[in-house]
Amino acid sequence: MKFSSSSVYSDVVIKALLERHHCPTPWPVVRARLMGAIASPALHIAPLDSIAALWGGSLPEFESEADAQELINAVVMGLWNRLSAHQDSRKPFYLLRSDRPDTSRAGLLELASMRRSELAGFVDGLFGSEAHMLFAAKAHEALSRLGEVHAMLDGIVEILADATKPAGANELKELARTLQQMTLVAEKLIHTTILSCKRMRSQHLGDMAMEPMDRPAFTQEDEEPDVINSPLSQRVTRHGVTVQVEIYGEGDGRWILEVIDAQGTSIVWDAFFATDQEALDTAIQSLEENPIEFAGQAPEDGGTLH
Repeated sequence: MKFSSSSVYSDVVIKALLERHHCPTPWPVVRARLMGAIASPALHIAPLDSIAALWGGSLPEFESEADAQELINAVVMGLWNRLSAHQDSRKPFYLLRSDRPDTSRAGLLELASMRRSELAGFVDGLFGSEAHMLFAAKAHEALSRLGEVHAMLDGIVEILADATKPAGANELKELARTLQQMTLVAEKLIHTTILSCKRMRSQHLGDMAMEPMDRPAFTQEDEEPDVINSPLSQRVTRHGVTVQVEIYGEGDGRWILEVIDAQGTSIVWDAFFATDQEALDTAIQSLEENPIEFAGQAPEDGGTLH
């Protein structure tokens, strides 16, 4: 399901059009929901139906036919086409990253809520109007695990939203890392689902699940993601400033870099690193060039928390 056009519609343009037409679906969920629709093995799911679903099932009222065509062209020929590229095994789909680090309770609540909505949006797009769907075994398993991640996010949101439950600085720092790890796991599961569905549509079915899968209600038991801590994690001192460098990931060439300053503030780089050595070199270089930014305040540029 891919369209071609010489026109270029940036995300900024598309977001502005969605806002102009009062789209109730948040931008992170728009991306995830359309990605699910593109990957879906249900070939009857049409782009226009998926776009209408962003408004609850019916397109908004337009002032003119040209106004309607502008929105449809932008979403289909812009965003839909770009998302279609993620059906390539070398171009995985990534959940939306935030622009600024925020390890406050309110910031982490917003992040966990967004991640939860993105996962639900992907599944909504995948199933469309179907209550049941048959998947290849790999997609079936990946979606089941995605439900477990969603259940963990439910628990995090519930805790952070309850003001009677205290959360100290260290707990929030650990929670920020957990959310980072859960993002990696969710992306890997989404990527597996997308590729499995693509093979299924191409009739390379492989091992099929024995029964159709119910539309996930996201009520599975929690499961801790497997995360590897790099042996290169260490304390580093430059120009009188000491930080703790933490490097971790799943061992698949996507290492996460986290630097904890003297005040306990956690700064996590938005970009992934191909090797843990590259992540360590980046941390040391940043400390060499801007030690004052690690003396108790988060940097304005560079590292950002997902």
